[in-house]
Amino acid sequence: MSEGAANLLVPDVARRKGPGTAGPWPFYNPTMAVNRDLSAIVLAKWPGPLRSVLDGLAATGAWGIRMALETRADRVMFNDWSPEATRLIRENVRRNGLVASVRRSDSRSHLAEGRYDFVDVDPFGPPTPFLASAFDSVTGSAGLGITATDTAVLCGTYPKACEKRYGARPLRSPQGAEIGLRILLGYCHRIAEERGLRIRPILAFSAEHFLRALVMVSSGSASAAVGRVVRGGDGGLIPATSADRDVVGPLWLGPLGDAAIVRELQPSEWTSVVSARLLSVLKTECEMPPFFVTTDELATREHRSPPRLDRFIEGLRASGHRATRTHFHPRGVKTDAPPDECARLFRDLSPTGSTGDSGPAS
Repeated sequence: MSEGAANLLVPDVARRKGPGTAGPWPFYNPTMAVNRDLSAIVLAKWPGPLRSVLDGLAATGAWGIRMALETRADRVMFNDWSPEATRLIRENVRRNGLVASVRRSDSRSHLAEGRYDFVDVDPFGPPTPFLASAFDSVTGSAGLGITATDTAVLCGTYPKACEKRYGARPLRSPQGAEIGLRILLGYCHRIAEERGLRIRPILAFSAEHFLRALVMVSSGSASAAVGRVVRGGDGGLIPATSADRDVVGPLWLGPLGDAAIVRELQPSEWTSVVSARLLSVLKTECEMPPFFVTTDELATREHRSPPRLDRFIEGLRASGHRATRTHFHPRGVKTDAPPDECARLFRDLSPTGSTGDSGPAS
């Protein structure tokens, strides 16, 4: 089969949508092609050198091969603990006309032995067991690609598990995916800070059943980009105080990408239509503030039917505010308008009639 520029031999096993199920074969999930599409686009514009890169949990080798074929990486190293995986990786490397080193080892011990300009951590399961080793391997500066598929934990379905695994409290809500992504980045920030390092997200996003962060790690003191939030009386997420209860976080409150780089990203000849559409939305929202409001939430609070999403966004812009769709939610809007202004405009634009039992809208 083909994915991007790669020609791959993959295990012939039944597949389904979602995170997948562990088995004895090297794992390949075609829905993760979106992850690799966007990551390849970012690495084509990566702000640091890519003399040596590591696909640390390589499975079939799909991502490492795409890095070799679609980015400016000079040398790709493949690593996996499974003998079945390393045999398959060597075959896929051969099929694509590449010369590359394929190593069988625990990625954590492997990271202790070498230094790379970019390390990818894309495990079957949560990334937390591998992140300390990944940050320990950074000397000076390096890039990290981190994938988390434990979205039920990060996005609020299992809050106790999130507190245990990431040391942070999530929130099951329409904003759950963004909060989960920011919890992941906040966790990375804390690991980096313990080592005298700092992180700079180049691009972080959510898609399908996973969260993905591509970050630049460098030496130096970290900025105060991590905090806690709480639901305000108007429904928005606001900075928490020591007196607040039901606090969410700690989580990353800085940008989810480097806007100057993200604006320059372009689909390649190997990018799928789905990935290109996602990139288009990411480019429009890369400079927007944290979190968003959904027209569903506003309709519930205001007891009114929602206006069309495009009309609501246009109304916010006409009022002098920045506003755009968000990739986190199909009816979500990122804006710098305060919550009371969003509610007022929603009421003004709402079609005649109301929702719930409150009677006709005035």
